Amino acid sequence: MSQFVLFFFTFKYRGINNRKALFFADSHKLETIWTVIPTIVLSGLIIYGLWTWNEIKDSSDSENPLIVELYAKQFQWEARYAGVDNELGNANVRFIEGVNTMGVDFSDKNASDDIPLVVQEGKYVKELHIPKGRKVVFKLRSQDVLHSAYMPHFRAQMNCVPGMVTEIAFTPTVTTAEMRLNEDTKAKYEYINKIRKEKGEEEVEFDYLVLCNKICGSSHYNMQLKIVVDEQTNFDKWLKTQKTFAQSNK
Repeated sequence: MSQFVLFFFTFKYRGINNRKALFFADSHKLETIWTVIPTIVLSGLIIYGLWTWNEIKDSSDSENPLIVELYAKQFQWEARYAGVDNELGNANVRFIEGVNTMGVDFSDKNASDDIPLVVQEGKYVKELHIPKGRKVVFKLRSQDVLHSAYMPHFRAQMNCVPGMVTEIAFTPTVTTAEMRLNEDTKAKYEYINKIRKEKGEEEVEFDYLVLCNKICGSSHYNMQLKIVVDEQTNFDKWLKTQKTFAQSNK
């Protein structure tokens, strides 16, 4: 619309012989209009944007959020869940050694009950579980270069910056199982699997994903992790099967 208006008035008031342009030094009325109206509109957008951002960033204890750390490195994701105290222990790259691939400071009392999802016995982490209907706060770190945690199904993305902790939060509303039963999802994957079958490839099913959305090196394309959204009871059962740092280091 703005482009149309610009071209219309450019054409309408183009230079024509024997027509003089109206000249006036100033107009307080006009200047007031083009100052006040944009000020009101932009102020409204800024205030609404700040309110929305604060809602997203709010992780107050009253909401009992699940605290999860996502740790990015070339070319994989590792994760750590806060334990029963719902606080993550301190971590720093200086502490990376042997099996401590996330650099967790084990002298911090908050670290012993943290639950790691890391490379074990040469196997990468395959999936991350989160509960439906509960706010999840992701604390994001990077070991090496700039990565970006992109979760397209949740419309969420935040950069993972070496040397600092960034954060993003959202509340899942649909489990993985429910989404797989959604008619639109079923139709989409029937079409995808039809094509894959013609190519002689295995069928796939819907999964939530976290991807790296920064070109971080030669295997950037392979840096993805499945996210499984469970009902709270099923999530609790799964979490109980995972070992804490204290249990793993016995």
